[in-house]
Amino acid sequence: MAKRFRRMSDSDINTIVADLDRWALGELGSKLTWALLEERFGFSRQSLQAKSEIKAAYDTAKRALSGGLVKTKEQATKEAEELEVELARVKTELESYKKREELWQRRWQQIAFHVRQKGIQMVSVDKAPSEGADLPSETEASKILKMFDKEIPPSGRI
Repeated sequence: MAKRFRRMSDSDINTIVADLDRWALGELGSKLTWALLEERFGFSRQSLQAKSEIKAAYDTAKRALSGGLVKTKEQATKEAEELEVELARVKTELESYKKREELWQRRWQQIAFHVRQKGIQMVSVDKAPSEGADLPSETEASKILKMFDKEIPPSGRI
């Protein structure tokens, strides 16, 4: 028995084009065929292709779907979940670096305080070494700086 198709109105064309636009965005899945459109809207493939607006929207949707430009809802959801996990990890890492920076700044404030307590100005301490002079190793620097790890005493000012 042959399929029976009805006549297409301007409203039908607008509805089909709107659906094809949604298809191009991946909202209606990643598979698009003329047969699906025939079944969905009740018009023959020939009738659908005869309307230039529908043909153009169909071609655009097919290009978007085949070019990998569009993700299915499942793909988009999975990608969003992965990005949320990555974002949480990066936020945690950032907080860790902020705490480390805060400790580092606090330590250099303490060092500056104690150096000044010894009657030395930071300007004379914070300068590049003379030509050819080797900086102490990390281990040596840790030993030198250890004596400055004391807390800054509270000031008498309020």
